[in-house]
Amino acid sequence: MSYFSKFPLVTRNGVTTLDITRRPKISKSVSAYQYLPYTVEEGMKPEDVAFYYYGDAELAWLVLLANDVIDPYTHWPKSQPNLESYIKKQYATQSGTTGDAVLIWSKNTSITNNIKHYESRYVSDVKINHTTYVANPTAEFRPIRIYDYEFALNESRRQILLFNKNYMGDIESLLEKSLNGQ
Repeated sequence: MSYFSKFPLVTRNGVTTLDITRRPKISKSVSAYQYLPYTVEEGMKPEDVAFYYYGDAELAWLVLLANDVIDPYTHWPKSQPNLESYIKKQYATQSGTTGDAVLIWSKNTSITNNIKHYESRYVSDVKINHTTYVANPTAEFRPIRIYDYEFALNESRRQILLFNKNYMGDIESLLEKSLNGQ
């Protein structure tokens, strides 16, 4: 199944073409059997996952769609070298330095300007930032430094869902309905 084969036609200024501006969305609540959990290994791209699971690298769009990934460059798990490169670029200005010095700065426990937020020691979902927390952060909250934050975020992106290949007919039908506004 080609990604664009199910897109509807649209006519604009007398020219009929595929409406590639649509972003299909398939509800994850349809059936638990239509999805399988998958852990993305270090350095794997969506094409690698698609080839491994579906036998066709061109079905990478299906991997991205199942996980609502719009921008695979920023929302797909990065390899360790790519993660470090991202941190160097993203935080160079904030750190006031460049290159490997940014990584050192992002991990430095003796400074506070590299703290992304504070996290409750008891409930990890409770987070606060510098503006909402001015008391002693060592009491009930621990600082999450930029490197640790970016690393954890990247690791969380490794847990994805894949459309179960045994239900590809259902998935194709849902995709078509979604693209046609149903």
